Order: sequence, then structure tokens, then C-alpha cells
Amino acid sequence: MTKNNFGYKSINELQDLYRTKEISPVEVTKEALENIDLLNSKLRAFITITDKYAIDKAKEAEKKFLKGENLKLLTGIPIAIKDVEPMANYRCTFGSLVRDGIAQEDSMTVRRIKESGGVILGKTNTPEYGHAGTSDNRVFGSSFNPWDLKKTPGGSSGGSAAAVAAGITSISQGGDGGGSIRIPGSFCGIYGIKPTQGRVSRIVDGSVRWNVVNNATSGPLSRHVEDAAILLQVLAGYSDEGEYINIKEDPEDYLDSLRKSNNYKIAFSNSVGDAEVDNEVTKIVKESLNIFTKETKSEISEINFYPESAESIYQVFFDFFCTKGYASDPMLLEDENNNKLITDYVKRNWEHGKKVTGSRMFECYNKIGFYRDYTNKLFKNYDILILPTMATTAFDVNNPPESINGKKTNDPLWDFTPLTYIFNLTGNPAATLPIGFSKNKLPIGLQIVGDMGRENDVLNLSKQFQTIFEWEKYRAPTAV
Repeated sequence: MTKNNFGYKSINELQDLYRTKEISPVEVTKEALENIDLLNSKLRAFITITDKYAIDKAKEAEKKFLKGENLKLLTGIPIAIKDVEPMANYRCTFGSLVRDGIAQEDSMTVRRIKESGGVILGKTNTPEYGHAGTSDNRVFGSSFNPWDLKKTPGGSSGGSAAAVAAGITSISQGGDGGGSIRIPGSFCGIYGIKPTQGRVSRIVDGSVRWNVVNNATSGPLSRHVEDAAILLQVLAGYSDEGEYINIKEDPEDYLDSLRKSNNYKIAFSNSVGDAEVDNEVTKIVKESLNIFTKETKSEISEINFYPESAESIYQVFFDFFCTKGYASDPMLLEDENNNKLITDYVKRNWEHGKKVTGSRMFECYNKIGFYRDYTNKLFKNYDILILPTMATTAFDVNNPPESINGKKTNDPLWDFTPLTYIFNLTGNPAATLPIGFSKNKLPIGLQIVGDMGRENDVLNLSKQFQTIFEWEKYRAPTAV
């Protein structure tokens, strides 16, 4: 489609080419914008395209490379932003007809990307308020998967993941409150990492800022592990403007953590609790681990990661998730005009959250503490926990699986992702990486979970998997 395919090159590759003047940031940005124009009608990945802004910033970056001064981690690099992150003077929808408007200021995530020289291409599609594992809303409709245009890319960072998988850009920003980086990363066959809760500071409005148990964070989606390390370095760090759970210690040098391959003591569990995982997913995951063990010196032991039954964990997450949603913006449901505009899944979540009692929320907090203790004890004996990322591969848009391995799902909107949200409750860093394909040629992801604050271990092991599986060479059918 386009001859250069800059969206498949890593950040370091692009910046090296900028330094030698073989290509320019303007040339790369123009190609990315052309590819959006070419593919967005099929993928529906971008809600808003900031083309003039992007070209202006690319020109500024070009001047900096020509002078060789003031170069930063993302200088001249095109990047997509999930549309739950306000960008001053541009449309921000949160996937919601109610919230659709012009942002007055940058979120901290956008601010840090700008300060590091990133060239923002636009805002990507997301479900309303990020409250679903797919990317469908009443503002823009559904996003589609580059591997099969009938399938969902997942969510809630589905537009960002589709943009990377299609080769529009090598890096996108996403957010994860229940799996929202890892779900679309797995479905779209790319890399994504959710950092430790509090590693990335966020500006949160209202009393939610002081919540001692939060579940959502910003993070990278990328083709290359090293690009995710770079973006995470940009996003990470304390700010006194941030929410209460905000790590004060400086983050490690994530790129440096990739320079050598470490040997790890790894626990593998095929599920969380008794959650059903598709047999084909299990098969491909186990095959990938067999390949990995032949190529490395890390030890893998199979365990049963079972804090509680899958249904109990789901109920704790769903009660917490929905109550937090309703409490943060009750007028979305209570205002008669708003109520008519919101999606069915947000209405369902808010109505559920409204009904959760105080005693039930107290019990949920107790359960979250138990899950954290259970997981912390595991990491006294192991360095890394590995699981499948998803229970299934990507499914048709608006048609989640009603059964897995012939067993009926309890909640079709969530039972395809029973392995992700517990780590939002515990706060552990967790990544997804592609390790193979189903018989229908849909990507299958592996989830790597680290001890609290140990993103460097997750990144290091992820890089080892990338060296073996070379997923950066994957090309989706609908891509540049």
C-alpha cells in the first residue's frame, strides 16, 4: 500500500534513520496519516485525527534532529492516544455521547508524551468510559480487528491496538482497568503491558482521586518490547498532582533491563481459579512454553493459581468496577437526558453499581486484600507467573461467546477475559505477548505477571519471548 512501512520499525530504528538524515519525522508522520486515511474506514480505529498538529510537531522534531539538540525519548515518533485521555483543544469523547466535547487541558499521560517529543496522530476508539472488553460505542460505532474484519479487536484500548497491528504506527497509548491493554493486545497479536498500579501518575477528578484501591492505569501497546519500555519510561513517575496510589520511588531504566537475558523461576497456571479456557488456546500456550524452555535456562513449574473460584473473583471485580463507575459519575444514569444517550453496557454497569450495598463493598475490599496476599505469597517462591492472556480468541463484533469448551458462560460480556482483571485488583504488572495462532489464523496471547514494582522482569522475559517468536514480523491481512 505504502512503500516504506515505517509503522513496522521500532522507535530506535526510526530515530537512527532521523540522525543519519535518511528519512525525516515529517516523511514518517505523513505516511502514518496517509495510512490512517487508507485503513480507518475498515478498522474504525481513530475517532479524531490531529493531522495538522501532527505535521507541525513533526516539523519541530525535524529541526531538532538537524541541529542534534534537545532530543528526547519520543522525538519525532508518531503515536496514537486512547480517547479517554484529554488533549487540550481537541475533541475527547470517552466513547460517550454525554461526554463528547473539546478538552480544556491535557491529561498527565498526554502531557508526558508531548514533553517527550511524541507526535500525536489522533485519538483512538474505546467503549463508553472504557467499560467493556470490546470497542463499541454510540459515538463512533465498532472498531474491527486487522486479522479478521468481522472480529472485535478487543477493548477497551481496541482502536490503539488495531492501529499498531495494522502497521499505522509502531506504538500506541492504552489504558487498563480490567484487562484493557492485554485484551486487545492478545486479540490483535501485539505486545502490551499494564504497569504496577501507581507506577504511572494520573490526574483523577473528584473524590476518586483518594481511593486507596484503584484498578486502572495507562500503559503502552506496541510491536516491539523495547518500544513499550521506552513509552513506559515516558509515562512512569511520581507527581504530586496524581491520585493517592502513586509510587514515589523513581522507576528503573526499562531499556537497560532489556540488555541481557535473565534466568527466572517461573510458575505457569493454565487458568485463574476454575475459569474455563478454550482448549485450542491452552494447546498453543503450552506448545509455546515448550519451545521457550528449549531455548532458555529459566525453570517453569506448573501450578494451580486458585485464590478463589472464577465466579467469586468475577463477582468481586464486577461489584467493585461497577460501584466505582456509578460513584464517579452517578448523573450519567440519574439524569433523564443522559440516561437516554448511554450504551446498554454502561447502563447495566451503573445500575448494578448503584445496588451494591456498603457491607458488600466492605467485603469486596477484604477479598481484594486476600487476593493481594495470595499473589504476594506466590512471588516469594517464583519470579514470574505465566498464564494465557485470554480464554478465547477474538470473536465476531457484538457477539461474545456464550460457551467455552461446550460450557455455558455466566456472563458473555466478561467470561472471555477471566484471567486479566484479578491483576487489576492486586495491582501487579502484567503483559501480553503473541505466541501463535488458532486454526482460524487469529492471534493467541501469553500473559506474563510480575511481582509488585517489577516491570523490569516482565519486560526482560517478554524480550526473550520476542527474540524466540519474532512476532514483530507478523503481518495482518488488513494492514499496510
